[in-house]
Amino acid sequence: MGASVSNSNYGQHDASWLAFYEYFNEVCLLKNETEKLSGFWLQAKNAGWWLPHENICWVSERHNILERDEEGRIHNLSGPAVAYPDGWAIYAVHGVRVPAWIIEEPNEISCKNIDSENNTEIKRVMLDRFGWDKYLIQSGAKKIQSDKFGELYRKDIANDEPLVMVKVIDSTPKYEGLGKGMTVHEKQIALKENPKAFANYFLRVPPDIQTAREAVAWTFNENPEKYSPLIET
Repeated sequence: MGASVSNSNYGQHDASWLAFYEYFNEVCLLKNETEKLSGFWLQAKNAGWWLPHENICWVSERHNILERDEEGRIHNLSGPAVAYPDGWAIYAVHGVRVPAWIIEEPNEISCKNIDSENNTEIKRVMLDRFGWDKYLIQSGAKKIQSDKFGELYRKDIANDEPLVMVKVIDSTPKYEGLGKGMTVHEKQIALKENPKAFANYFLRVPPDIQTAREAVAWTFNENPEKYSPLIET
């Protein structure tokens, strides 16, 4: 595989240095000095990688799809990240190659096939698409501690660090007139009286966290021993 790559010519990916010599050929009229490269820059304008042998030359078409993220990694959440006119394609999320079905059929992702995936990077892509909190709920995670700040859950994941998340009450009520200026205790009472008044949501925290208070304090970059808000806004 390595020999094949090193012996290839890179077609359009060689355009940057070939353009330098074509400039001298066309603008500076240094024909004799640069003419031997004319086949290379012509090929770069019309094809992708090519691998010459004594009696045959393998030539690939240029890709017709190339999607990348802000860091330049191949990435597409709605289709192929790289594709060629004959249909051959690469699916990737932030540079991680994944099977096509994870992108094309995200509804097929389940706790079962997440747990059975051995590749840690692909597993994390599946978790991102499935939803970490959804996975936590549906995979049978254990509640390891609870206090007035929330509930702490833990799920061990094969070949990766444990998933630890804290379940908290949204500080913004769904209904006008509720929640403003309430203490944490008053909000818990209001939640019991009207369970739909405040939404619950999960926050991921480091796996070594032991209590919900410590978890919530961590999200605010506070010392858990000193973290004790009287009112949430």
